[in-house]
Amino acid sequence: MFGLYMLAVYLGIAIIAAGFVALLVVVALAVGLVTHPIRTLALVFHKLAALAAGLALMLALIAWFWTDHSKSDFVPCFWGSIGVIVASILIRMLAEWILERPTRAERRAMKRAAAPTFDSRL
Repeated sequence: MFGLYMLAVYLGIAIIAAGFVALLVVVALAVGLVTHPIRTLALVFHKLAALAAGLALMLALIAWFWTDHSKSDFVPCFWGSIGVIVASILIRMLAEWILERPTRAERRAMKRAAAPTFDSRL
């Protein structure tokens, strides 16, 4: 009886912690969308593409090792998973380019730093 009670307590603590983390993620996304909307969306697509690629890789391995290759559903399942992995790589490349690109303020600062200054002593 004590074991089930402690399991319920631990499960309740885990659910509360997961809810708190989800709340923090929602707040971070809301603040990010207000301050830097393009970068925030690129970051979200970056993470979702990584998740999709990981799940597709697991499905491709399951299809390759655990299913009969002569079945009719093997080819679309396997090559569909490979297609999702390739699409995820392309999406991650685009999102990484957006995330690594300097912001408008950074470009202005670089232009200001590179501009020659007038010195009256010369």
